[in-house]
Amino acid sequence: MPETMTLSVRHDHIADVPVLRLSGDIDLATRDTAAAAIAVRQRGRPPVLVLDLGGVDFLGACGLSLLVRARRRAEDDGGVLLVVGCGRSVLRGLEVTGLLGAVQPYTSIAEALVAIGTIPRQRTR
Repeated sequence: MPETMTLSVRHDHIADVPVLRLSGDIDLATRDTAAAAIAVRQRGRPPVLVLDLGGVDFLGACGLSLLVRARRRAEDDGGVLLVVGCGRSVLRGLEVTGLLGAVQPYTSIAEALVAIGTIPRQRTR
């Protein structure tokens, strides 16, 4: 019996910045789930959207194209898509396809936000 691929999706915020955290594999079996989650977050045209791939174990070709489409959509809407937390296998996929420069992954959310000059406000009680 083949193993079922799963993808976990979690929607968060860091201050006013939406964060989409994906965990598992992004391949043919899970691409629709990942695409739908990204579309939900991009629907509101946020100026900044963080896509945290720290929990992604495998990123197939369809996942790579999904990242490129999401980045283009963010840019078309006047925003930016920040990709963070990429593990070795995700970075390797970006590297061998020549997408490493186009996607520009960051080590952490804080590093990404500082790099683009967005410092989230501290929430007050």
